[in-house]
Amino acid sequence: MKRHFCASAFVINPADKKILLVKHHLWDKWVQPGGHIEDDETPEEAAVREVYEETGIKITLLGERFPREDDMIRPLGIQRNRKDNGDRHFDIIYAATPNNPDAEPVISNESYDIGWFSRKELENLPVFPDVKITMDYVLKNYFNVN
Repeated sequence: MKRHFCASAFVINPADKKILLVKHHLWDKWVQPGGHIEDDETPEEAAVREVYEETGIKITLLGERFPREDDMIRPLGIQRNRKDNGDRHFDIIYAATPNNPDAEPVISNESYDIGWFSRKELENLPVFPDVKITMDYVLKNYFNVN
C-alpha cells in the first residue's frame, strides 16, 4: 500500500457564496481543486499551487495559525481516500477565497470542466457527499451562512 499526501481547497466567492469546483477526468464528478504535495513544498503551498494550476484562480487560504503566527494555517481537516489498487491518499483540505472573484477560471489538462456553483446547485451535480458536507461547514463557519 502506497501513501500519497495531497492538499486541496474549498474556494468560496464571498460575494455570492458559490464554490469553485473542477470536473475530475477519472471520476467524472465535481470536486474541489487539489493534488499531490511536492517534496519541496508545504501543504499550504501545494493547495494554492494546485488550485492555480487546475483553474487559473489565485487564492488566499482562510483560517488561524496555530499557535504561533509563523506556524501553518490550521486546515479544515484531513480526508483519507482509498484507490481501487489499495493506495491511500491523505488530503489536507483548506477553506479559501479567490483573490480576484471576477476572474474567469481556465480549464487545464487536469480537469475537463470548471464552474462556480451555489449550494443548491450541488444537489443536481455528481459530487461526492463530502463536498456538500464541507461546503456547508465552510459557509456556516467562515461566512455565517446557515
